[in-house]
Amino acid sequence: MRKVALIGRTNVGKSSLFNRLIGRRQAIVEDEPGVTRDRHYGIVNLDGGRILLIDTGGFLGETDTLEAQVSQQVRFAIEEADLLLWVVDAETGLTPSDEEFAAWLRRYRRSTQPLWLIVNKSDNPTRETAVTEFYRLGIEPIYTASATTGRGLSELREALLAFAQEGETGIDGPRFALIGRPNVGKSSLLNALLRSPRAIVSDLPGTTRDPLYEPAEWKNQKFYWVDTAGLRRRTRIPTFSVEKYASLRSLEALATSDVVLLVIDATEALTAQDMTLLRQAEKQGKGIVLLLNKSDLLTPSQGERLIQWVSQKVRPLQPVPILLVSALTSRGISEIPESALKVYKEGQYEIPTRHLNDTILPILRQYPHPLVGNIQPSIRLLQQIGTKPPLFLLHARHPEKIRKTYLNFIENQIRKIYPFSGWRLRFELRGSEG
Repeated sequence: MRKVALIGRTNVGKSSLFNRLIGRRQAIVEDEPGVTRDRHYGIVNLDGGRILLIDTGGFLGETDTLEAQVSQQVRFAIEEADLLLWVVDAETGLTPSDEEFAAWLRRYRRSTQPLWLIVNKSDNPTRETAVTEFYRLGIEPIYTASATTGRGLSELREALLAFAQEGETGIDGPRFALIGRPNVGKSSLLNALLRSPRAIVSDLPGTTRDPLYEPAEWKNQKFYWVDTAGLRRRTRIPTFSVEKYASLRSLEALATSDVVLLVIDATEALTAQDMTLLRQAEKQGKGIVLLLNKSDLLTPSQGERLIQWVSQKVRPLQPVPILLVSALTSRGISEIPESALKVYKEGQYEIPTRHLNDTILPILRQYPHPLVGNIQPSIRLLQQIGTKPPLFLLHARHPEKIRKTYLNFIENQIRKIYPFSGWRLRFELRGSEG
């Protein structure tokens, strides 16, 4: 997947443009409320391709510590991006700050790196005429757009789609990301899976910095393992450190993966940080497999009790594969690719609408939604409208009154038709009269 970075000075609407382009499928990777100095990542679906969009803080110069730190994050984005979108403001026109940024950008942009100019806030034809002064920057192509109204975004999306399709010769196949806290044995597990030492293994947390993509094959099915840096609480990571950079890259790998293999230390299972990572993967709509590593330190009875305990803790995700594994003894290693591919395959399944309704609606008539005052909410039609994650549209009377517990009941009934192992089902409600 090609990477595209939004860059430019402050207050030109980069974040608004970012949100407009990624729409509902937002995959924010790093966010510190009130501080827009870190990079944010989101996947843009382009009806035939997709890109990974990177939002950056507004360039302020490099005169003091904070401004230098913001500039460092912009440099990181420039280094990893395949395309740069320089966003300027049609309302203010070309400013000295834009010209200062142009001089700064010449120092860090690769000579072969494509650069497009986006004249944002072009809300009407009058403002679009202001684009002429930006030709002084000597950058082409130039696109006029408005993040507020959506004006001009269809042309930009078409251009981004063409750019995305040019780069489709990269990583092709499902991606299974090994995610977890530092020092839980992710790199050791990867080496055990590959049967060769590709990833650096150390007792020191944080040895892995950049995601490591390794091609693999199981029963003629090709895919990629992705090893990542350990993720710990943001408050414990020094801001703008190498570890901060590695953490952002790991969360980027999570955002672009198909199935997340959450590696957990079996001797201290499901810490608060484990649960945070689990929720992050669930929120981003990823398939999930739980790997209880270092299980060689447990007795058989301890292992059985641990699986039962973890199953209770992650009940909303059930059924989810939970494997006792050991990178040291190779216990359970052969089960990992089988489980990951099973989850990936089940995430692609789509239940036919007729079968879904013929099975579920009679059950819902037998067990109707409880009255809410004098109102009787009800489900009239179900449709599966998305995969990876499975997404269902429920046509309902009084959809605003449908309780979460009733949605959980519907989810359990759907899973009797097809289990969708490792996936949390999602629902959208739409009003239906009659």
